[in-house]
Amino acid sequence: MRFMDYKLELKPAVMKNGQKYKIIRITDIALHTAKRAPTPSVGKKVQKAFETDSPDRIYSNIEKSAFSENRTFTLNLLKTDPDFVRMVQKEEANGYKVLIALPNDGIPVVPGKDTIEFMNSKNGKRIIRGLAKGKG
Repeated sequence: MRFMDYKLELKPAVMKNGQKYKIIRITDIALHTAKRAPTPSVGKKVQKAFETDSPDRIYSNIEKSAFSENRTFTLNLLKTDPDFVRMVQKEEANGYKVLIALPNDGIPVVPGKDTIEFMNSKNGKRIIRGLAKGKG
């Protein structure tokens, strides 16, 4: 089956006895001040996490709307990545159903370590004071 013929379904999961599952748990969105290169292949990164049975992180540039619609943003990021779709196809061929678990209350948006360090720096505190005064 080709990538273009395959469609990912985004709907609540119904777990069935006897079905094998691989679950991708989206835990948070971390905001970074340092420039990070977007993850070139989300699918390959997820496959590696499955193989090593360890958590991992993907990087992407996001727009302001992603904060209010972070579920939609995250799911669109996954379903438009050709490597991710191929990885799902491969897992299904191996007898697994791939599920994406999202927190019920939405995906928490947290500052990354570099962002916290910047906010605690002299320039970061200056910007925060300026924002509190309504400048910027």
